[in-house]
Amino acid sequence: MRYWRRGIWVGAVLATGAVVAVAVRERSLSSTGSLVSVLGFLVSMAGLVANTLSTAPGERSPAEHLEHAADALAEAVRLHWQAEWRLRRLQDPRPLPVRWTTADPWLADAPENIGGGGDARFDGVLDDIARVFARVPARRLVVLGAPGSGKTVLAVRFALDLLERRDTGDPVPVIFPLATWQPDSTELSAWLSARLAEGYPALGSIQRSGAPLAAELLEAGRVLPVLDGLDELAPPLRTEAVRRLNSALDEGSPLLLTCRSEIYAQVVADGDVFTAAAVVELQPLAFEEAADFLRRTARPVRGPAGERTTAWDPVLARTLPGDPVRQVLASPLMVAMARAVYGESGNDPAELLRRPEFADPTALEEYLLDAFVPAAFAGSARWDTGRAVHWLRFLARRLEHRDTRDLAWWELHTALPRPLPRLGPLLLLGLLAEAVCLPLWAFGQDPALPAVTAATVAGVCAGYAARSRPRRRFLLPLLYALPLSLAVGLTRPISQDPYFAVPFAGMPRALGWLAVGGLYGLVIATGLAAIGLPTSPLPSTMPFFGRRRHGPRGRWSRRAGAGLLTAAGVLLVGAGFLPDAPLLAALAAVVAGALTAYLVRGESGVVAKGGPRDPAGRARRLGRAMAHGLAVGLLAGLSLGAVFTLAEGGTAAARAALRADFPVVGPVRHAPDGSRYVDAADGTRYGLRAHGGTYLVLPEPVHGTLIEHGGTRAFALPADVRDLDLCAPPARCTAIDQRLAISAHDYRPDGEVFTVRLADGRDLGSYDLSPLLDRARGEWVTRQSPGAILRSAVVFGLAGGLGLGLVGGIAAGLHRWLGAPVDVTRSLSPSASLRTDRGTALARALFTYLAAVLAGSALPRLLGLPDAASIGAYALIPTGVVTVAMSAWGRLAVARLWLCGRGALPWRLMAFLGEAHRLGVLRQAGAVYQFRHARLQERLSSPPATRPRPAPWSARRSSRP
Repeated sequence: MRYWRRGIWVGAVLATGAVVAVAVRERSLSSTGSLVSVLGFLVSMAGLVANTLSTAPGERSPAEHLEHAADALAEAVRLHWQAEWRLRRLQDPRPLPVRWTTADPWLADAPENIGGGGDARFDGVLDDIARVFARVPARRLVVLGAPGSGKTVLAVRFALDLLERRDTGDPVPVIFPLATWQPDSTELSAWLSARLAEGYPALGSIQRSGAPLAAELLEAGRVLPVLDGLDELAPPLRTEAVRRLNSALDEGSPLLLTCRSEIYAQVVADGDVFTAAAVVELQPLAFEEAADFLRRTARPVRGPAGERTTAWDPVLARTLPGDPVRQVLASPLMVAMARAVYGESGNDPAELLRRPEFADPTALEEYLLDAFVPAAFAGSARWDTGRAVHWLRFLARRLEHRDTRDLAWWELHTALPRPLPRLGPLLLLGLLAEAVCLPLWAFGQDPALPAVTAATVAGVCAGYAARSRPRRRFLLPLLYALPLSLAVGLTRPISQDPYFAVPFAGMPRALGWLAVGGLYGLVIATGLAAIGLPTSPLPSTMPFFGRRRHGPRGRWSRRAGAGLLTAAGVLLVGAGFLPDAPLLAALAAVVAGALTAYLVRGESGVVAKGGPRDPAGRARRLGRAMAHGLAVGLLAGLSLGAVFTLAEGGTAAARAALRADFPVVGPVRHAPDGSRYVDAADGTRYGLRAHGGTYLVLPEPVHGTLIEHGGTRAFALPADVRDLDLCAPPARCTAIDQRLAISAHDYRPDGEVFTVRLADGRDLGSYDLSPLLDRARGEWVTRQSPGAILRSAVVFGLAGGLGLGLVGGIAAGLHRWLGAPVDVTRSLSPSASLRTDRGTALARALFTYLAAVLAGSALPRLLGLPDAASIGAYALIPTGVVTVAMSAWGRLAVARLWLCGRGALPWRLMAFLGEAHRLGVLRQAGAVYQFRHARLQERLSSPPATRPRPAPWSARRSSRP
């Protein structure tokens, strides 16, 4: 398969180079459009086939598959929390001696339910947590403690210890922060499954049973939940959470739960205990233990006699029992804060005894929390300390406002003012489009460009904003389409434009711009609805990123493929819009391809050895995704087409039924062939044939040419003969000078528009008689009956809806299929999830573009559909760009433009968050960051007036002998 892939990309590169060379040599792109279409189709399909039909070394049984997934999950959890343990320096030089004792008996279940004796004790220290947990017969433990007492650290140590001792078949301990659970509306198993899939995307893949892999692991007991922070739930939900735990967990289901002591006591008083769980309570640190830890971790200072001492020694020696410093240092969190503020920075902790405001232990704790972030960033050469504190305060206020602990980059757009959180990317696209159209208009291009662009953006915004509820994602955009369709039906000419197969051709110029642009925007919004693009997207992944290859070679393969496909697509667009500027189109293709190759930097996944390869499963997933996508897409497209047909066609047909028979007043005469006619004052004859068709006889003779070629005859004006060289041999031409009866065809792709009847009764086809027809005569000769108007509306609406539905369905199927990771079990970091979402969004957009172009060019010819099907398919070409803008990465880009421009966040946002994580201010939980402790987040979010201002660092540095 490796050689197949190389052959695909080498052949595609050579083919693209050949297309560019031909276009440059011919100085035209008009002849390369079909070749580029075929190239894009072959490259994309070859990539899909190569990834779908890869060979498999063997199939696993369901039990083996679950065991493999559990092993891979255990490795991912171990790597993640080991890294967090090191970043927070909990092992340096060794962890604080956190102790716990058995809690008051009334907080726990009856001893016979727990399984131990009535006098069973579960006391221990940090390193004993796994052994103490194993001593609980029911393997359920509740850990209580004061804020900052080390509950989360204990949960992390518990997970790492269990992973070190884990044997095959043992459950994998996974830490779940409880703050996001809504126990009143979400089942425990569903929430656990969703959180697993969010942190480890491969676990969200749908298995043969129809359930996600995460749900199967939970159902099989392969996951041991560590629920951290019952106190983080809203007060009304805490009692309900314990009730849900008691009802949802089977006998023998292990679990560890952490909570603040006073909160759990209130939960028990209001509801019930956690069934069969032992309850332990963390104890305050002894002052001697905290003092010893601070001395061992502080910078050494030379004493008077050359002995080793630290800045903490005189402070700790002067601290008396009952002093605020002793009370504060009983908390492991405050010890860690004091270490960071003083022990590692060289600052003098003597101020803790000198400043009178620190007589209150609460004020002292708040001061240490305030000083922690400046101390952490004091050694950073990249980020200014004051600005770092300002940015982190903004983020903390946002999290407190949203009542969450998860700092998710894809939710930063919620900080924008309305309506920017939902419509900001669309409005930005509109501004960029207008920035291109307005200069073109200023340099003499059609003024319709900026007007249609604005109307299109308004239509997309209206249709997308209407999707506030998923069940109405189709209904409300259709309701927006109804008034626009009525406007078209009320204002369009009730005659067929013979040159364009669209019912709104010939509308009043300004109104036509607005109506057509609005409808076009609604078409794009309907395509987004068919694709299922959410209004609040989550980071996406795709199976092609990091599935097999690792290292630079794999990354460059992905970049080269994405860049090549983008360059081919830009060349195809250039063939239609820049036929006479091949060098400009080639340059644009090179730039677009290089930019895409730079942006597509999917993360390499962690694939366990012996990972399964299931090409049949991928093929089934592709089939299910395409079937679902086509069903939804056809429903959306045909529904929009039906609304347009009924509203526009019915309104225009009603207008046609109410109009007068003739455009002029006069006696109605009857001809021998059954037609009726009226002669106008200027001699023009307006006639209606028996079958309802119209004809027009001009008052003056027409000077034209009868062209005979190969047994066919046609009529042309002299200008046409000269311009088109129609009389070149072997054609024979004869001059004609007589009055003609002119009638019009319906739209024909071959370009023939009019029929003329000579004086001898012969009917000849003609192409362009517009120089002979003013507006009134042209509207009469192309006049349509109500039935013909309704038929044309049905053809245009339903055929266009079919083309729209097919392209939207293909795009929806690809989006659904590409959003499911395959055979990769990993924990996504925030930066990795951002890069992967960006690459996935670009790849999906490219597939949407190719589907629109290929379907629009191939559907009518293959299926014999009207040209309206091509119009509907081509209408979704911009949808790919819109999906990129509306992705999680696109929304972040808009949020950064607004928030970074205001100074609320840094421009290098992810680099700043990564630095804050490295310095210990933030911690990583899967694809999100969290502040190191809830108290730190709460303190940073508090108003500045409630914080004592730290003294300047220079004033607090201790002198060194």
